[in-house]
Amino acid sequence: MARRTRTVWAASAALAVVASLAVSGLASAKDHPGHGAAAAKALVSPHSTSSTSSTSGTSPGATPPPTTATSTDSSISYADLDAFAAGHSAALKSKNRAGFVSIVDPGHPDLVTSQGQLYDNLQKIPFTTAKYAVTMVDESTPAQGGTSTATVTVAFDHQITGVDSVPVEERYKWTVQRTGLNGTLEVTAIAGATSEHNYPAPWDDVAGLTVLTRPKVVIMADDTSASFAKSHADAMERDAEYDFAHWSGGSGSAPGFAVFLTADRSRYEGIYSQNRAESVGVTVPIAAAGKDDGFYPSSRIAVDTTQYKNVDPADADIVFKHEMAHAMIGPFEDQSASSGQDHLWVIEGFAEWESQRMYSTEELLYDGETLHTYLGKHGVPHALPTDSDVYSSNSDTSALGYFYSHMAIRYMADEYGADKVDQFVLAVYKHATGSTCVDDAMKSVLGITTDQFTQGFAKWLHSSV
Repeated sequence: MARRTRTVWAASAALAVVASLAVSGLASAKDHPGHGAAAAKALVSPHSTSSTSSTSGTSPGATPPPTTATSTDSSISYADLDAFAAGHSAALKSKNRAGFVSIVDPGHPDLVTSQGQLYDNLQKIPFTTAKYAVTMVDESTPAQGGTSTATVTVAFDHQITGVDSVPVEERYKWTVQRTGLNGTLEVTAIAGATSEHNYPAPWDDVAGLTVLTRPKVVIMADDTSASFAKSHADAMERDAEYDFAHWSGGSGSAPGFAVFLTADRSRYEGIYSQNRAESVGVTVPIAAAGKDDGFYPSSRIAVDTTQYKNVDPADADIVFKHEMAHAMIGPFEDQSASSGQDHLWVIEGFAEWESQRMYSTEELLYDGETLHTYLGKHGVPHALPTDSDVYSSNSDTSALGYFYSHMAIRYMADEYGADKVDQFVLAVYKHATGSTCVDDAMKSVLGITTDQFTQGFAKWLHSSV
């Protein structure tokens, strides 16, 4: 598959909340997509001052598959590996734990334990489909001293029932060895593939994974957040229903959400290989199995629950509604190339508005202040927030970018109606790589120019906030 580059942008801002709520000084952010990028949406902490990036990819032109084994050596053939992966899939499907674990070398007890843990976790997940397939042989070593080694990329193609509209994939790198003529294949090492792979998933990383299912949400948690998951599961289902009930943009949205909860900071940052050191919540796009077309049909949400355990449950609801809003309409977004026009204010403004649209502007706080007070300090903008405003590493700049983004979508809803907001956002998402994606959506959906919208927005801020 083609190489993908994920560019992670640091961001921070204050999350506007109802006066009675306790949370403030938080924000949500979305990775700025580079060419072929999967853009992660994240809830971020307010004091980030730097950004990080990770580049990954697996080129399909690697070492050709090993030749079929002969009678004089212990070579590993591509057909051998296909059959090996198929047997692993069959063991998972037939609930054969011993067979599933038997692929690993018993001389690696840690690997044996982790495979048993993986099997136990996977049995808890409501999969529609789940199978392993070799997608590429990265490297093969001829028999040396009677032992052959192959390093292979293995796709775990899976579809979580009620969450994924199509099968999606997680990719592993297996080191496979065979010793002796017609010896048994054994895995001696497992890691994430070198391409963008969303590894490790919670089922890879957590011993005794807690899994709770609801019609629209599959919740996973480690032992640091199992009780939180149980106490918030029904509320998270209501949050999902809330977002879906409001969406008027038609079919094609995500059918449901997979959410992972942990208070282990190291685990949170490493899950799904998203490495968001500045975030406290993230929505990670997941590629369809066998596709690389710039569209991501599903997502995985992860949240660091540390600061939500002892606060008003409504605070957590805002967080989950925001992230679910990102995941709900993520399948529409064209991420096949760099964006041609600043539009992060649309993406983040929509999620902020969606998560708090039940509250009037008079009820909201921003960074602990009324919106009127906050606006009085910063003034009415003469332009819509740029991408660098929204995802600035400067917390004050980012906070203001989020504020104006939220208010711009709130103005659009007040002036043109909530249905028009959905149509506008959908138009921007579908044409996000276009050089005039926002301008075109303004004309086609609202019947005005971006300048006219900005002028109306400024007047509305003066009179309504």
